[in-house]
Amino acid sequence: MKKVLLVNPPESGMGEHSSAPVGLLYIAGVLQKHDIPVKIVDGFLDGWKGIEEAVKGYQPGIIGITCHTYARARALRIAKSAKEILPEAIVVVGGAHPTVMAKQLLENYPFIDIAAIGEADYVLREVCENKDYSAIPGIAYRENGRVVINPRPDVIADLDSLPFPAWNLLDLKRYPSDGQGVYRGIDLAKEPRISVVFSRGCVGDCNFCSNRLMWKRWRHRSPGNMLGELELLNKTFGIKHIHFNDDCFSVNKKATIELCRGITDRKLNIVFDIVTRTDCVDAEVLQALKDAGCYRVCFGIETASPRLLKIMGKPINVKEQEEAIKLTNRSGIKTLALLIAGCVGETRDTINETIDFLNRAQPSAAGIANGLMIFPGTRIYEIAKKNGVIEDSFWLTDYAWKMYTFENSPLWLDIFSRALETRRRLSRLRIVNLVRNHRFVSRQIGRRIKSFLMICGLAKQKTAGGKYKVVR
Repeated sequence: MKKVLLVNPPESGMGEHSSAPVGLLYIAGVLQKHDIPVKIVDGFLDGWKGIEEAVKGYQPGIIGITCHTYARARALRIAKSAKEILPEAIVVVGGAHPTVMAKQLLENYPFIDIAAIGEADYVLREVCENKDYSAIPGIAYRENGRVVINPRPDVIADLDSLPFPAWNLLDLKRYPSDGQGVYRGIDLAKEPRISVVFSRGCVGDCNFCSNRLMWKRWRHRSPGNMLGELELLNKTFGIKHIHFNDDCFSVNKKATIELCRGITDRKLNIVFDIVTRTDCVDAEVLQALKDAGCYRVCFGIETASPRLLKIMGKPINVKEQEEAIKLTNRSGIKTLALLIAGCVGETRDTINETIDFLNRAQPSAAGIANGLMIFPGTRIYEIAKKNGVIEDSFWLTDYAWKMYTFENSPLWLDIFSRALETRRRLSRLRIVNLVRNHRFVSRQIGRRIKSFLMICGLAKQKTAGGKYKVVR
């Protein structure tokens, strides 16, 4: 029986915080259920050296690596190193990036043997069973020098059929806290924050998001199944701070309320936050969330411009967004408005629409993406390619991601973001906005000088291990 090593690359979060890699834990849960030896090494905790030591010490026959688009260079570095250490091992990469770019990965990186496409919970089990690759749905591989992409299986409709993530394989107390404040006696600044999933997929179809490419459609676990995992985490592993890593947590009102009441009935000593849509909450849902220990609701607002919402494929009424935030505030739950500065079609006027919205709705905080990230396979990716902003070859570089800058320069993205942060409307006079944000002007001048010196061979690009390289 082949042993399996699952690897989460170092610095694979999009910020300084990282939680336990729940996708790998689900795969490990399936393997454990079938008595297949499995180990997880999380580079966030153990670093590059820890991964190398795990490969050498565990001597796995199969190595599965998470490959996010923005961390693909790290995943590729691990795959290459693992293949050099163990040439006979089968190297598998999975995640959103291989789901879309499997052919490119296999054509350009010979140290990758298999790319898993979409939900990969059962792929490694089937590889361990020595099935012919042609009989394993949802993988890409090489055959006679040609890349073969097998049809994807149907989505896992019954998420309760999956074993719980293999939480026993990691020391959850090693993960960092993430938050401020004390809720129900639980200090968010001290308790490790662990992510779980109640649902997969999204009911939306935004032009910048790759969710549907990965998960196809929205599905949720039964409240009882989710409660069983929460109870395990809380009472067996001592976890008190939970993040529901769903894109749309509260789509099913009945299931949401039943889950929340179950948390109370089972006397689980936890607090949690969720991400959802403004059209998926009402007074009854919010009261149930509050009673169960929800301290924050994060809403994907993106923009308050009806025109931009229509462009991105998110037909949500702005007035309803405003009322949902106000209603959540009144319930005693904090609100976080998630925004993007620099959507397709963004202008000074649309930024001011969003600022006016923030000043009316008064969310507790705003999380602002400084520019719209381009991900392969999305509709915005096709728009960007058409406009010459990006090519498929970009994904063969070490840059983590590229920003959509066809309509607004990096300087104006900085100014837009700052205006949203301060909730101060932009002036109709460009010179006034530039003077107010002169530090961004100076930074852009510095970047242009550095770029010129690099072209002339008078300066070199510095790449620190923990720093992402971003093209804007």
